[in-house]
Amino acid sequence: RLLFTCILSILGMDYSASLWIKKYSENYHRPTYYIRAHRTKDHVDYNREALEERDKPKPVEVQKRLPFDATRDLTYYVNVLNEGSVICAGALISRRMVVTSTHCFQPRRFDLIYEYTAKHLSILTGVELDDNPEPHQVIGFFMPVNKNERFTNYVALLALSNKLDRDKYRYIPLHRKKPQAGDDVKMAYYGPPKFQIRLYNTRVMDIDRCKIHYGLKEVFHVSTFEPDFICVRNKRHSKKTTCSTRPGDPLLIDNKLAAINIYGEHCDEDDDSTNMDIYLPIRPVIPFIQTATDALRAFTGSGPYNESYPTTLSPLLEAIVKKSPNVYVGGPPEELAFDDPLNGGPDREVKNSIENHVESVLDYY
Repeated sequence: RLLFTCILSILGMDYSASLWIKKYSENYHRPTYYIRAHRTKDHVDYNREALEERDKPKPVEVQKRLPFDATRDLTYYVNVLNEGSVICAGALISRRMVVTSTHCFQPRRFDLIYEYTAKHLSILTGVELDDNPEPHQVIGFFMPVNKNERFTNYVALLALSNKLDRDKYRYIPLHRKKPQAGDDVKMAYYGPPKFQIRLYNTRVMDIDRCKIHYGLKEVFHVSTFEPDFICVRNKRHSKKTTCSTRPGDPLLIDNKLAAINIYGEHCDEDDDSTNMDIYLPIRPVIPFIQTATDALRAFTGSGPYNESYPTTLSPLLEAIVKKSPNVYVGGPPEELAFDDPLNGGPDREVKNSIENHVESVLDYY
């Protein structure tokens, strides 16, 4: 009886082993199944490991957004166009907002009453300067006027009709501190020899030296003494190099927008002479940027106001929200005599009345 039990045990173990070997061979050592009518890529490998590997879900690729780099993300640099012609440069500070210099919108010599309007303005980003694509249309043009001093501010904002594609276009973040004399900065400009967007390593100069420099050249008078202006050394003029900056060119610190070029280059033609450009830091412009952004959101209904800036709405924003914009929101307008030069009458002075028009203009928005 014991012998019979041992024989059954041996036979059972042998049978179990044979089943395991058969199963292992079928699961992990089956040959690849081929049909000559199928393409090679359609052949099925019945190997269990191959099937399991095939059926595993592919890992989701997480695309990490790299930090902004001015040498790589050239879309921050823009060309501003008026009626299809380039008039100056600018910087893309959001997917829908461009900051530039108001010096780009000076009255034309041959048409003093010409008015710049949003429908005639458009932009091209830094990656589109050579391809001649369809420019991005501007829907809002913000250029505030200083009510007290009766002159236009130094920066203008352009709001685009549509937000730019987040994956294709990168805007430059803002530098929240005012550059000081001696700080290392980078001038961004579009220049020769290959006419590409370039960065020139330079530094901020002492403002008093800048006043003397422009005072001797008699280029500017009151403008050079603005308290917020900074002076930046440009390239020396020589046979091999010259300065090529334009109004609206960005000034960078640590890959952030620190200032905007106001007047462009005024290179001295003397060889090996020091040249300086005047910039306006972006820090004092931030409240204006926020107000313009709120106005754009109200005008287009594209988003809420900035809740971190608690204040009553200005008459302009309130009029836009109520869908009843008022051109004039001040007190009663000043009455002009019938023969007043500002009312189309003859000139009472030797000067042309247009030259003094800004001094007498009312507080319009």
